[in-house]
Amino acid sequence: MSDLDQALGRLNAALEAAEAAVGRAIDSADAAREREQELQAFADDRLRLAELLDGSAAKAEAARAAQVKARDQIAARVDAAIEAVESVLAEAR
Repeated sequence: MSDLDQALGRLNAALEAAEAAVGRAIDSADAAREREQELQAFADDRLRLAELLDGSAAKAEAARAAQVKARDQIAARVDAAIEAVESVLAEAR
């Protein structure tokens, strides 16, 4: 084999190694890009879930406030009914 053939063989091997390295670098960049997209999707999901949680918490607080108001109204009506019954009983005596 001549010196030229050996040099061409080394050049070919170096080019193949460079192609392989470029392929690995592209694959690595693609994987990094995919991870970044997944992280962004997770962040978007987290934001959406946080907004849903905030809305649910606000609805729960409103429901608790309505429950307290209803309980107070019922208690007032029961007290009024008790007073009415006691008044009727007092007049009957």
